[in-house]
Amino acid sequence: MIGAVAWAVPRLPLERAQTLGAALGRAVAMLPGKRRRRVENHLRIAFPDGTMDSAQRAALARESYSALGSFLCESLWVSSWKDQADNGRVRFANEENWRRTLELARERGRGLIIYTAHLGTPELFGRWLSTNCGMPLMAVAAPSKIAGLQEHMSARRQSGNVQVVLRGEAGSATLRHLRAGGVLVMFVDHSLKGPGVEVPFFGRGAHTLLAPAKLALQSGAVGNTLFALREGAGRFSLECDDPMEIPSYSRDRGERFRQEAVVAAEYTGRIEAAIRRHPQQYLWMHKRWQKRSDTLPFPS
Repeated sequence: MIGAVAWAVPRLPLERAQTLGAALGRAVAMLPGKRRRRVENHLRIAFPDGTMDSAQRAALARESYSALGSFLCESLWVSSWKDQADNGRVRFANEENWRRTLELARERGRGLIIYTAHLGTPELFGRWLSTNCGMPLMAVAAPSKIAGLQEHMSARRQSGNVQVVLRGEAGSATLRHLRAGGVLVMFVDHSLKGPGVEVPFFGRGAHTLLAPAKLALQSGAVGNTLFALREGAGRFSLECDDPMEIPSYSRDRGERFRQEAVVAAEYTGRIEAAIRRHPQQYLWMHKRWQKRSDTLPFPS
C-alpha cells in the first residue's frame, strides 16, 4: 500500500497530491482509537472551555488529520518540485526578517539554526530553502513510525540537496555543519527522550529538550524560528520571526543551564504563537505533555 502511494503521489500535480492527502487524513480521523482521543485531549488542554467549545474542537481535530494527510503526501511529492517553476508558489509574510537573519548568519560565519514545528508544510519549505538560502542545508528528522514510509521519505528529502540526519544519529555532524557556515533545520515541538527543562506550552509545563538550545550556544550560530503555512491549494507562505538573541557560551555550568533554558523557552513560545495563529495546520497527535523522568524545573 505504502509503495503504491509513494509511486503515485509524485506523478500528481501538487494540488491533487494535497487533496488526496487531506482526504486520507479525514478518513483516518473517523476511526476511533487512542490517537483520536489523544488529539481531543490535547485540544482541550490548548483550547479549554471558554476559549473554544466541543464542536469547534471536534472540527479542529478533523482539520488536523487533514493536515497530517497533506503533510505525508507532500513529503512523498517533494522530489517533483521544480525550482524555477515552483518557487512562485511561495509568498513571504515578512521577508525583511528573513533577509536580516541571513545577513547576520553570513557576517558571523557560524551557521544558522532554524527552529520549527510540525506545522503547515515543512517538507516543501525544506525544498524551497535548499535552493534559496545560498548556504548548505541539513535537517534533523525523526524516523517515521509508519512501516515502509521512512525509506521513501528519506529518498525524497535527499533528492532536494538536503542532507538529512536522523535524530539520535546526528552526533557531532550538526556542530561541524554549523561551524562550516551551514543552515540546520530542527523540529523542536515534541516531547523527546533526553535532558530537558519544563517550559510552558499552552499554559501547561512541557518537557523540552535542551540539546537544540545547547547547540546554538556551542556553535555561536544565529537562531530563528520560521514556519511554512499552506495558503490555498499548491501555495504556501513563510512566516519568519526576528532573529533570536543567543547568549555567549558560559563556562559556568549553572549559568549555562539557565541560558539553555531561556533559549528553549523562547523558541517554544514562538512556536505556540504560530500554532495559535494556525491551529488547523498543526499535528496535534504527538504526546507534547508527556511526563519524563529527565525533566528539570525551569531555573529561577
